[in-house]
Amino acid sequence: MMGTADVDRFSYRFRRPFEDGGHVDACVELSGSRWLYVSTSTALAGIRRLVAGVLANMDSAFGRL
Repeated sequence: MMGTADVDRFSYRFRRPFEDGGHVDACVELSGSRWLYVSTSTALAGIRRLVAGVLANMDSAFGRL
């Protein structure tokens, strides 16, 4: 199972807030991943959870990456 250290290996990109105040964070290596939330800290936490879930799914489907 992938751990926090695996999630830390990825690059994350923060985008400026939208007019409604939402923030977008994305994982550079997983181009389809985006997380929209109301603050930068919760956006980063959300994208990291999303990446951890993707890695766990890949790990269970293909074995240790």
